[in-house]
Amino acid sequence: MKTKKAIGHIIHRGEVNSHPFVAIATMRTSNRKTGDMVQIWFVLTDQHPLDVVSSGLDAETICKSCPFASGNGCYVNVGQAPTSIWRAYHRNAYPTAYPKDYPALFAGRKVRFGAYGNPTLLPLAIVKAIASASEGWTGYFHDWRTNPLAHGYSQYFMASTETASSYKLATALGFRTFHVSPTKPAAAIECLSDSHGMACSQCKLCSGLTKHGKPSVWINPHGFTVKRAVAAALA
Repeated sequence: MKTKKAIGHIIHRGEVNSHPFVAIATMRTSNRKTGDMVQIWFVLTDQHPLDVVSSGLDAETICKSCPFASGNGCYVNVGQAPTSIWRAYHRNAYPTAYPKDYPALFAGRKVRFGAYGNPTLLPLAIVKAIASASEGWTGYFHDWRTNPLAHGYSQYFMASTETASSYKLATALGFRTFHVSPTKPAAAIECLSDSHGMACSQCKLCSGLTKHGKPSVWINPHGFTVKRAVAAALA
């Protein structure tokens, strides 16, 4: 497999609520906030991403348990990167990568699990293998209340919280959290990208309980639907 020339790789296929999805790792990014990180995206394969959002299906599938889904405050412009990736997938632009390929793909690289979508759609074994092959990662999961493997995923990912009650519950369960709200919890620190202009690839605080003892992270809602995100966080 020619790993260096591919723009991205399929790392997993599956179904969520009877809808097929694909997980794709793209190898290059122009995202200044994250810096130079492999970005992992989740898209349903049977419907255009914009249709998935407009119908509300994202809230039941790839973005399950996220209160910002379905245009309710998510900072991701689904008409841009997710749509481009979905189209490239349907052009067969991405070869499939297997665990034996991970050292070549991820060695020396930082990985952003879930540039769009819940990274818990990846089997925990794949998460472990990618994390082990990489030089660091970030990740956030929304289904920490209902996922039976939540404590396993929390070793790698931050529990995404938005409301005061969700932050309190996630903290009580022993998770480190990434709290998106206009109100900063006293025990959390502000995202270093906002406070110090540090790229995620440098910071890597958002890597779950592997950073045991480190504080949770808070960030003000941002993006083109910020008003909706603020309303959802204060609900």
